[in-house]
Amino acid sequence: MVMPGTEHHTGMSTQVSALLDYHLRLSRVLAALHPGHPLSAARLAYGLGEAELARALLARSGSLLDSGEARRELKVPPAAELLAQAQAARHTLPTPPQAHLSDTQQEMYIRVLAGLLVSDAQQVQSFLERPAAPLSGTDPGLWRLPALPEQQRWPAGLALADQQPVHWVTASWGGRWGLRELFRTQGQGGAAELGSLEALTTTLSAHLSWDLPALPALLTRPLLLEGLETLSPGRRGAVTALLADAATLFGWTVILLPAYETVWSGLFRPLPLPSGLPLPSGAAMSAVAHAPADLQITPPGPPMFLAELAAQLRILPGRHLVMLHSRASAGRLAGMVPGSLLLSSSLCRAHLAQRMTEIAAHPAQDLTVIATTLPATPMGLFDRVYHLLAPLPHLAEAAALSRSPLQLIQLHDVAVPPAWAQATQLTMDLLSQGQSPSDPQVQRHYAEQLQAAIPQRNRSLPSQQLRSQQQYASLASELAAQRGSAVPVLIALDAEGQQVIETYRERSWLSSRDLRYAAWITSNEAQQALRSGEAKQTGSGWALVWQGRYDPNYGLAWPYVEQALAANDEHE
Repeated sequence: MVMPGTEHHTGMSTQVSALLDYHLRLSRVLAALHPGHPLSAARLAYGLGEAELARALLARSGSLLDSGEARRELKVPPAAELLAQAQAARHTLPTPPQAHLSDTQQEMYIRVLAGLLVSDAQQVQSFLERPAAPLSGTDPGLWRLPALPEQQRWPAGLALADQQPVHWVTASWGGRWGLRELFRTQGQGGAAELGSLEALTTTLSAHLSWDLPALPALLTRPLLLEGLETLSPGRRGAVTALLADAATLFGWTVILLPAYETVWSGLFRPLPLPSGLPLPSGAAMSAVAHAPADLQITPPGPPMFLAELAAQLRILPGRHLVMLHSRASAGRLAGMVPGSLLLSSSLCRAHLAQRMTEIAAHPAQDLTVIATTLPATPMGLFDRVYHLLAPLPHLAEAAALSRSPLQLIQLHDVAVPPAWAQATQLTMDLLSQGQSPSDPQVQRHYAEQLQAAIPQRNRSLPSQQLRSQQQYASLASELAAQRGSAVPVLIALDAEGQQVIETYRERSWLSSRDLRYAAWITSNEAQQALRSGEAKQTGSGWALVWQGRYDPNYGLAWPYVEQALAANDEHE
């Protein structure tokens, strides 16, 4: 089946492939003229009038630069003799094709070319030999499935992948753990490479030499993308534009697997669900068969205290999930409910994965899970899910894990984040009108109303202007995750965690995989931990190394747990 737009995508991709081949050949020629001096090669390219190659070659000196700084570096004239040799060598190469690129397409082309220039030979070969459009039923470009709960979304993704290599990106660590469990039980482990939405954004806007090779590697496989709808409208638009240019230039296929509907860009073409969609088998995905057709949410009763909620949980039989917003309140509640399981960022992700795997392998009839981030379906369904007031999408996803209507709660001693005030009020208005949170029209209406409430000047980021001006470092900074609100602390959970810490001490750099051994604390908590000696700063790196106590059950939340336990003892 060939979709509209094939000619456009394939034609542009062919031109760009030929241009890439020319630039890679010329880069080898220029590097050979002055071995070991990458900046000299960039200046030679600039002297030849090869501005795109010159900008890309700067990556071999450490990073792609903003335009002003790049001009200052490149305008230094190379030795006349070297330039003459470069001109003569260029005449031996085939004439490059004319690829008529927009400003942002040119910006993306330079970034991918830079990624290839700092990749090893095997990575370059893998990129050049990548299949054109390996997913049946699609051609290169941006596609979007209808919004689905996790129980149907993942089988749809598996059906689209059809055992072929793909990148599969999600917004949450819980989702990535759940997918690993699904791949393990379905024999899909070698076919999908998992990643985070944050890492995807970093890769698409990469400018540092150690981040750039991930971009051409990303383009060697189709992308199944979850969680784009969780981004703010401005950030979602910026990521969509990057995806679109990469897809157009390099014949790449991107398929969105949304959890709920929002205001989508017209760049995404609707894609129908795969016909005869198979459901996964095995204990890890037994919850799939019970996917709810219409999610139900019970409005909150009168506000209560955390201790009152704990008293209810202690006497209720069955499996219960409580979703809170803060690590502190989750830790306090865990201390009030003996035997409960805490899943929060107070535990490093490797530790969380271990605990969730144990639960999935040995599901308990009576279990209370207290979490700050939503568990994945392989952990099984819950008899009841309690959720503090939150935006509608949070509630809809949590309700899909409950066998009974999701119970909204209000607590005197746990506040709703102020940033959510407008979204939670709109959510309550919709629910009070009897609107179904699983109705796509309700979800779109909710998103439209939220977006309309955002001032026009705040609805988009300056990313398109930065890209048009080839301000690579500024764009990466604009799209980088905000680091002011949370700080990673590395935990020596096991031998691998200890090795991550040792490597970090040597290089002051962490890969996305290394962050599995990080728990997260606020910047104020980080300063307190540094003063007390519980954490230590290493070199110029962002993360801290934890030196203090790390509880095998509660991680860094143990002070909140012990505080709650002490309060219980006093009342008894």
